[in-house]
Amino acid sequence: MQINTVIIEDEAHCLYVLNDFIAKLAPDLTVTGTASHVGNAVQLIEDRKPDLVFMDVRLGDGTGFDVLRKLTNRQFELVFITAYDNYAMDAFKFSAVDYLLKPLGMNEFEETMERVRTRMQERKWQQTVDVLLHNLAQKNRQLKKINIATLNGFDFVELNNIIWCKSDNTYTTFFLADGTKILSSRNLGHYEEMLIQNHFCRIHHSVIVNLQLIKTYVKGKGGSVIMVDGTELEVSQRRKNDFLSKLMM
Repeated sequence: MQINTVIIEDEAHCLYVLNDFIAKLAPDLTVTGTASHVGNAVQLIEDRKPDLVFMDVRLGDGTGFDVLRKLTNRQFELVFITAYDNYAMDAFKFSAVDYLLKPLGMNEFEETMERVRTRMQERKWQQTVDVLLHNLAQKNRQLKKINIATLNGFDFVELNNIIWCKSDNTYTTFFLADGTKILSSRNLGHYEEMLIQNHFCRIHHSVIVNLQLIKTYVKGKGGSVIMVDGTELEVSQRRKNDFLSKLMM
């Protein structure tokens, strides 16, 4: 199946390299148009209705996010291209959006395309981009949404609704403030980096908790915490000092 593709990029060299990678490594991609400015990018995407969009974060007259905000239809797979902007890359990770770093690398391109092809049959396209724009707009990091990979696709959940999560071998169970649970098809380590940057802490090799939703800390060798849902969870002795230091911040 051919993948209808458009490229939004204002740097000639990067555009040349990306087209070269597509020709050599992704013959199932058909590039049906390119654009370099916000206005003609919006028009191109609306006209061509692509399956896949490569989008530079920085354009001559704005950003790729400006393009997304102006679109009426966002039902496509999205890969951003960027040379920097750590905050944007953080939002990409939370929102299940891929990105390529400049200068573009062949191996990174191939790995990205593998993920794109895998997701194209299971993604709720519009919701994914909407979540990205939501995360970029948040000044309060606790209002971010995180994508949770499930057996059937993705669930998007606000961080402040996650009370705690635990490892179930190669799976992770999330316990939410409304009393529901989500079983993720990915292990706890996959989520750890994203969560610990946002007021979460690993208190045990198999448990990560939301520090803002701890009701009580019970002293002991390692101690334990009681979460707002009433669950009592052990704090391992070797993680106790790190946990207490973060709890007091």
